[in-house]
Amino acid sequence: MTEHRRRCPRPMRGLTLIEMAVVLMILGLIVAGLIGPLDTQLEARDRRQTLTGLERALDALYGFAVTRGRLPCPDSDGDGLPDPLFNPADKNSANCTVAEGFLPWAELGLTPGDAWGNRIGYRVRAAAYTWPDSDGLCNGNTGDELDLCARGNLTIRSRGDNPATNGTQEGKFVYDAATEIPAVLFSHGRNGFGATSVNGVPRAAPTAADEDENTNGDAVYLARSYSPGAGDCSDDGDESAPLCEFDDLVQWVAPTVLNDK
Repeated sequence: MTEHRRRCPRPMRGLTLIEMAVVLMILGLIVAGLIGPLDTQLEARDRRQTLTGLERALDALYGFAVTRGRLPCPDSDGDGLPDPLFNPADKNSANCTVAEGFLPWAELGLTPGDAWGNRIGYRVRAAAYTWPDSDGLCNGNTGDELDLCARGNLTIRSRGDNPATNGTQEGKFVYDAATEIPAVLFSHGRNGFGATSVNGVPRAAPTAADEDENTNGDAVYLARSYSPGAGDCSDDGDESAPLCEFDDLVQWVAPTVLNDK
């Protein structure tokens, strides 16, 4: 009778260090490939949310102008209220503490900041648009009253093609997108350069010229498409170099809409 020998199972061989390293490398590549698109999607979501907030703020400013006959002063101390608070019996209360500050969100019934936890910037033509119009006439007064037919003194610029160069397509030509603007709203985007947090913490200053335009306190603001930036970037007319990082979101009170109010 033939005796059948039982075969013992072979012991399982563990992964060598080289094999483990290869597996870890592959897993790392997979995770990195997933993180990139997810991060992009999250930023796009936050930009949409902030843009929606800016549009709601514009609607609130238009409504404020209709019901109060003026625009509110900016908030200079972060409490969400105009500075100074308007006193109908005191015309000096229409003289804004600052021409550029923060959106008076509490006065307008809005949320205090953007999707990245920073305050919304707000610039108004002070004080010509902060005191109610006394005569109710569309006579274009240029004093310290809000005449809905008067024009602002702010300019919105952007970048794009220069129509004067026929046959050449540019992307960095600076042009006036809107002029005589009475008020501007802006978020400093995800990088937060030039922003102040809702808790009052100043963020880092901008490093690129276009983003600096929205923090330098003059009457010119820049609104253009998003760009991630690069090491050899330049915010100038050199078409051979890409534009530097820019993620600001800028909206403005249209004088034509305000005049219709």
